[in-house]
Amino acid sequence: MMKIKRREFLEAGLYGIGIGAAGLLPVPPLFARAAQALGPQASNDGRILVVLELSGGNDGLNTVVPYGDDAYYRLRPKIGIRPARVRKIDEHFGFNPGMTGFERLYKEGKLAVVHGCGYANPSFSHFTSMAYWQTAAPNSGGEFGWVGRTADASAPQAPPNFLVNIDARQSLAVRSKVHTPLVFDDPNKFAREGFYDERDIFAKVADAGNVENPSRRFLLDVARSAKSASAFVKQAWASYKSPVDYGITGLDLPKVAALIHAGMPAHLYYVSYRNNAFDTHVFQGDLHQRLLTYTSDAVHIRCSVSIHHGSAAHRPGQ
Repeated sequence: MMKIKRREFLEAGLYGIGIGAAGLLPVPPLFARAAQALGPQASNDGRILVVLELSGGNDGLNTVVPYGDDAYYRLRPKIGIRPARVRKIDEHFGFNPGMTGFERLYKEGKLAVVHGCGYANPSFSHFTSMAYWQTAAPNSGGEFGWVGRTADASAPQAPPNFLVNIDARQSLAVRSKVHTPLVFDDPNKFAREGFYDERDIFAKVADAGNVENPSRRFLLDVARSAKSASAFVKQAWASYKSPVDYGITGLDLPKVAALIHAGMPAHLYYVSYRNNAFDTHVFQGDLHQRLLTYTSDAVHIRCSVSIHHGSAAHRPGQ
């Protein structure tokens, strides 16, 4: 593992995220310390970063509600959440009424809130904004995602499957110059796409020995890695049993837990709430609260399982 300082980590992975109205500023120290967990000691102490994206454009002001600010209610006369309904965490802020799980984690000292994350001259396009967040480089057209750049900077020599993206398609956030992200959706159907008649060809990867052509060598290495990874994922998922019910949706967190439990060498996992669900618009009131309930419950349950049911070997990562 390459040693990396906090400032270098921020420049490589997260530089460009803006906070407040002052324009582009460095990432808040609290977030930096959390992300720094993937520094040079990552391979030794088993620390793992799991990123959960609330895709679609989550309403931050109705997630962590500034109920102590009169401007919030003046500018949101219809959708502002009244103080009596807010799950208060101090004299100014409180969680959305549906976020029981996050409230518990916060009071247990296991959850932190970073206020004012944004960037100067924000785009009102969901798609443009998503690209900005996933690259952490507004107005730049960045080719690689902040998670991918983090992997490149913190572990350029890491073995395959250091970076995992659970989704129907690869997210821009995990695009990497060095690493090839492992991307899958359904563990039971994780296999190379192709026609049925071609399955035997895909299942066999020729051992061509020492291949001098770098392009061919790269393609063969990726094919071998994909074949072994699909078998590993299927076995890990088939063998994993959780002692609790995740409720309405597990948000792919059970799949992450299964891979960690099975010893997948990944230190970066990226999952998201599917189908841009947080693009709530007109019917935001009830729908947004319900989505936040599913999210906070799933994360709280996963943390509870990790603490109370995880073995000593796997507990740090889970």
